[in-house]
Amino acid sequence: MKVLLVANYEPDGQNSMLAFRRVLERELPRLGCEVRVAAPSQRVLRFAPSERWRKWFAYVDKFVLFIPSLVRQARWADVVHVTDHSNGMYVPWVESRPTVIACHDVIAIQAARGMVAGWDVGRSGRLFQRLIARGLARADVIACASDLTRRDLLSLDVAQPSKVALARHGLNDEFAPLPPAEAQALLAELGLRPQEPYLLHVGLDLPRKNRRRVLETFIALRERAAAASRPALVQRLVFVGPELSAELAQLAQRHGVADRITTLQGLSHAEIRAAYAGATALLFPSLQEGFGWPVIEAQACGCPVFTSDLAPMNEIGGEGAVYVDPDDPVAMAEAIEQATPRLAELRQKGLANAALYTPGQMAAANVAVYRMAIEKHEAKR
Repeated sequence: MKVLLVANYEPDGQNSMLAFRRVLERELPRLGCEVRVAAPSQRVLRFAPSERWRKWFAYVDKFVLFIPSLVRQARWADVVHVTDHSNGMYVPWVESRPTVIACHDVIAIQAARGMVAGWDVGRSGRLFQRLIARGLARADVIACASDLTRRDLLSLDVAQPSKVALARHGLNDEFAPLPPAEAQALLAELGLRPQEPYLLHVGLDLPRKNRRRVLETFIALRERAAAASRPALVQRLVFVGPELSAELAQLAQRHGVADRITTLQGLSHAEIRAAYAGATALLFPSLQEGFGWPVIEAQACGCPVFTSDLAPMNEIGGEGAVYVDPDDPVAMAEAIEQATPRLAELRQKGLANAALYTPGQMAAANVAVYRMAIEKHEAKR
């Protein structure tokens, strides 16, 4: 089977989507597929006169200059896989071939329809999401990343249920425990010391990522320990992601923990693995996800996970995670304290759960979807 993977525009910096494509590019040949990758090149973006013009110049690269090349490359393929639903507008250009589009989440479509509190989408954004939804509707098969994404997509009435399939995600890279000495050496280079156990959060500074509650849980852990005259379970809070917003920095300052917070950006893959492996626990109280990769990434590295008692987190974490109310930082602090005696057990259960989400499993699920798309495309003739 000849598979054309339609990949993201690298200057957009969508690392998880780029990693998803790389894993498929590596794993599909092991299942007998011949793979090529088509992606927009950076051609006019470099001439953008200022930051405010970058988006529009990038649109020219992605949605004008790339199209002729995409059409030519699609002629070679038995199936075309658009690897990110945010590129749904490519589907009409390749629908002469069987088409699959990966739907990682529908959060932006929901926001454009006024369904996400606190997320105001402008006119151009609403138009963009309508184009994405039309692309989803025109694909032969939509491959959803999780059960939740499939349910949410169907509830939006974007596409016929018969063309919506589940191709559950797996790990996007090689995640596994690091030898302690190697992990400590990498952590030391990041300024993290063994005598300061830390709570970890991985994610962007978006309202749905719930960073404020992470900080409030860290504050609650320290204040509860001080009130009980015992050492705090964790001495430091580590955010892998952007610097704290001014609001969160002020909150940390008011509670006297500003000097106990570390933010890390631009980590290598080995450093990310070390951050997971060295953490006392990952706290991931997200309010909305399409899949929730940090949950299984942490588990695969032997890191105990505390995450929202919401789908899809409570669908993918298995018995290797503790599920918490993401709106209650005191309850999250209590859950972490109560689970302390069984952190080693959580590590082992997490490793077993993460083993269910291998790159090979993800690739095999997508091959099944490709066959489904080919059948549906033939039936239309």
